[in-house]
Amino acid sequence: MNSSFEILAPVGNFDMLRGAVKNGAGGVYFGVPFWNARGRTEDLSFELVKEMIEYARIHGVRSYLAMNILVFQRELEELVEFLPQVIALKPDAFIIQDLGLARLIKAIAPDQEIHASTQMTLSSGEAIDLVKKIGFKRVVLSRELSLKEIKKIKEQTELEIEVFVHGALCVSYSGQCLTSENFGGRSANRGECAQSCRLPYRIFVDGKEYKNRGAKYLFSTTDLCGISKINELMDLGVESFKIEGRLKSREYVASVTRVYKKGVDKTPITEKDREPLEVLFSRGLTTGWLDGINHKELVNGFYSNHHGMFLGTVSKINKGKIYVKDFPKVLPLKGDGILFENEYNSFGGRLYNVFIENEFLVLEFAKEFYTHPLEKGMGVYRNDSPQLEKEIQKTFNDKNSGYKIPLEMNAILKEGELPKLLIKDDRGLEISVEGDEILFTAKTTFDIEVLARKELGGLSNTPFTLKNLKIAVEGTPYINGKILRLLKQKAIEVLKSKRLERHHLDIDENRGVAFLKEIRENFNSEKELKEKNEISVLVRDPKQIKALEGLAIHNVIMDFDWGVSYERPLEEIRNLGFKGGIATLRIHKPFENHYIKNIYKLSPDFVLVRNLGALQLLKESPFILVGDYSLNGSNSGTYDFLINEGLCRLAPSLDLNKNQLFDLIEDIHPEKIEITIHQYMPAFHSEYCPFAKAIAHASKFPYCEKICTKHKMEILDHKGEKHFLQSDAECRNTLFVGKPQSALKLLPQLQKKGVKNYRLEMLYEEAFEVRKKVSMYTQAIEGNISIETAISKIGVEEKYGLTEGQLFNQKVWKNRKKST
Repeated sequence: MNSSFEILAPVGNFDMLRGAVKNGAGGVYFGVPFWNARGRTEDLSFELVKEMIEYARIHGVRSYLAMNILVFQRELEELVEFLPQVIALKPDAFIIQDLGLARLIKAIAPDQEIHASTQMTLSSGEAIDLVKKIGFKRVVLSRELSLKEIKKIKEQTELEIEVFVHGALCVSYSGQCLTSENFGGRSANRGECAQSCRLPYRIFVDGKEYKNRGAKYLFSTTDLCGISKINELMDLGVESFKIEGRLKSREYVASVTRVYKKGVDKTPITEKDREPLEVLFSRGLTTGWLDGINHKELVNGFYSNHHGMFLGTVSKINKGKIYVKDFPKVLPLKGDGILFENEYNSFGGRLYNVFIENEFLVLEFAKEFYTHPLEKGMGVYRNDSPQLEKEIQKTFNDKNSGYKIPLEMNAILKEGELPKLLIKDDRGLEISVEGDEILFTAKTTFDIEVLARKELGGLSNTPFTLKNLKIAVEGTPYINGKILRLLKQKAIEVLKSKRLERHHLDIDENRGVAFLKEIRENFNSEKELKEKNEISVLVRDPKQIKALEGLAIHNVIMDFDWGVSYERPLEEIRNLGFKGGIATLRIHKPFENHYIKNIYKLSPDFVLVRNLGALQLLKESPFILVGDYSLNGSNSGTYDFLINEGLCRLAPSLDLNKNQLFDLIEDIHPEKIEITIHQYMPAFHSEYCPFAKAIAHASKFPYCEKICTKHKMEILDHKGEKHFLQSDAECRNTLFVGKPQSALKLLPQLQKKGVKNYRLEMLYEEAFEVRKKVSMYTQAIEGNISIETAISKIGVEEKYGLTEGQLFNQKVWKNRKKST
């Protein structure tokens, strides 16, 4: 499909593919069998994936295989055999989260196109600069970026930019969410998200429950609808507009694709066009972060499920008829599902009759529908429409409907020669075929042009439509309809084959083997292990520093909230005889380099690097750089890349359990890993502020009056466990799991493997609590007290107890997907 702008549609099966293609998609994306970030979708067989890729390519649509998950060490080695089989299916590109996986693909097939997934958390031009050397052609930006920020990034890179424009939003930065894993044992970085953010939560402020019915679903975002921003995004030079929804219906994919295709074609979009965007699936539609931050609008707070199109509010109920005021221009249809809801009650029914009476929309239901629970002021939603779905199905089930590729035909019919048919498609491909029989002189008079137009113009069972037909006739040749039909069929098959052609890919499994071997040898060539342990403590309050005096630690990392100065705390740390480090923010966005400049100004002894943009800005600095878990190092390929980019060592991804951790340690030098032996696990990291939404009722800073610095907020989950909410210097928030994770039981094995770098992370603890905790851990690490004793004493000190977390999680999420 010829278009400078691509509508990229989600596909979970062949029906969804047809719905996307016939409604104008320029690209489609679907999961690699067993290896994609939508664990609940059906697994596609290799044969079906090949068939889908070919179907899309014939229609001029690009196919992208999503492999956007983290890959563990043993899996990386297994993928050396698996990847050549997938690459041989000839997808146009792979969508990748894992840096090690991206490098392995480029090693096996250097010319294979790869795209950086939004799971890579690329939210600045500097981050893109760091990873582009791997060979990415396109970057899928973080969804939390505004138009202004996207513009800045586009100015900073020559890579293609892909932006999400429609579908579900995540409350957390993609690639930085561990909520599902921490609360349900299913990792979002492994395609198993349980959508824990959509559950109801209770809020506690300064220890007391804070009642706010409008914040029950505190973390459940509305859905994104960027159709009103398409022109602005096109003006910025964004190449691809991405629709979320591999778990949605085929009708959803078809209708959303159709609307956005009209948007990029600058065709007027009507209320009727917008109708299915809300009715088929919607938690309420907003522009997300494209217009900047609006905490009040981003999260509804009252519900988290599909509600559909808002019809208005109940004005009165009279004799079984429900009168709705302020209704939209597009009316519901008979048989539609209608939902009634307020803060206390929610129920619905199927519409029996609908009409307008005066200024009201009047709804009638079957006799079985009881109106007594209805109340004046209830919200009314249209959340299902069988008739609308049937209309949408016609766009991809009717052979004459939907987008078709325009062809130009030129038929040459000469007496005494073979008939010829020349075809030119929308991409400029030209083919020429000849018939099998010479055309003899006609014995009777007939209109050969009329016959030719009838037989050559019928393309209803093909992906094509006739744009222009020229017929050149010389002499008085005779030809029958069958010959013309066969000639057309032959030409169409040749054209299909031509459209399926793709440049040759040099695929070599041995290069993948060599790539991993080289990494292993590079790590094995490192210097011998140091003899002593090196212990770092991360503090989040300057008051915690004094408590560390005289303890057997070496480094102190400062990770302070908004507005807290680093100068005096850094001096205090050095006066205590420790090295002082500063943690970067977990996210780096355009116009945020002031934070990095401040680090240069402060000149700490080392920096804890938490995002790829910061690494790019600091890699030429004189500082020692330590990588954090948020860089998602889960295999040697990723470790090798990040170490070569300037890190001296790296904390592994928090997705790893103990077996995966030790597999990793086996293939990298133990000097290059830092184990966080104690920490409050981060559930999510968000641009959205629950403080502003629930307590301040503010849309953004500064209207919130920095309420996060004045109160402590805890969140009670569905299991009855509390978790801490902590803001950072750019008004972003992290939800920390209430029970800290301890890796003390792994200590003997870690020390046996030669691991010497350990970290302890504090959160809200008072100074005396910090001292007790750090003292217990350092004694255990140095072997002065038993691990059992340390665990027992530390567990007593913790407000909500102690956990072993993901490290000791041996459960494997059962994949109940069907293979098709």
